[in-house]
Order: sequence, then structure tokens, then C-alpha cells
Amino acid sequence: MQERINNCVTQVLAESAGTRGEGAYLIDIKVKGKGSGRKIEILMDADDGIRIHQCAYISRRVRERIEGDDDLLELVGENFDLMVSSPGLGEPIIIPRQYIRHVGKLLQVTYADSNGDPVELVGHLQEVSLLDEHGAKIVIMPEQKKKKGQQPKTEAVILYLNQVIRAIPEAEL
Repeated sequence: MQERINNCVTQVLAESAGTRGEGAYLIDIKVKGKGSGRKIEILMDADDGIRIHQCAYISRRVRERIEGDDDLLELVGENFDLMVSSPGLGEPIIIPRQYIRHVGKLLQVTYADSNGDPVELVGHLQEVSLLDEHGAKIVIMPEQKKKKGQQPKTEAVILYLNQVIRAIPEAEL
């Protein structure tokens, strides 16, 4: 069923050029519950941040497709809840494309060092390269606590995405 819903969302996105849904991309789909209490959660984003009107547009189109497909509607159940939303602050980055919209923002990253041990890093995402010849990578400028009268010395950290265990956008105060 999840694959059928995924196909449905993919078709809606493919047909959204020139519409309110343009620029949105799929992050994740979760199907919870059974029968009449089923809940479908679709997580979307866009390179410049998804807007509420984009979520509403995609929600309407996906619902129309599900309700227009008798076989899928029978699988899902007629009384299903559909929620299309964006990832909230503090939600981990799931797919590489999400890094693009977080350039310049603070991230908390856990990555595997050369020994495979987890390392925590908090810093500003400086650069994203998804098409690097050696693999997708990000560049982070670590945050340093300033000591009185001293300029902190920091160097950017280059991480290939296959090293990243978890990356979470942080709120800046």
C-alpha cells in the first residue's frame, strides 16, 4: 500500500509544474493504523522551504487520486486521514536534497570519524555539493565558544554524506 501511495504522490509532483505544487519534493510517507482509522502522513519540502499553499495543493491532488482509484481506496479505507506537511524544526534531515535549504543555518551533526566512532559537531552549514565526483558532501563551520580577548580559530569541516549518521537543523537564538 505504501508503494502505491508513493506512486500516487510521485505522479502528483510530476504533474505540478506551473501549479501551486511546483518545486516541492517528497521526503517520506508513513501509513499508520488500520481500516477506518488509517492515517497517511506525507512529509514534503522545497529547496527554498515549502509553503502552506503547496502542502494544501498536494494534499487535495493526492486525496483526489486515492479516491479516484477504487483498488487503492479499498486498501486505504474510505475514512482515512491525510496529512501533508513539512519537517519541523528539530526534525532530522532524511534525504540529501534537504541540505540545500539549510545552507547558512545551524546544524547539529553526528558523523562517523575515520575509525567509525561517532563524533558530535554543531556548526553552520556553509556548502552543499550533491554532485561531487567523490560523493555528496557538506561543509560545516563549527561553532566555537569565544574566550575573553581571543579570536577563536576554526577550520571548516568537510563531511561526505556517507559519514553523516544524523543531522538536525537547530534554532538560532
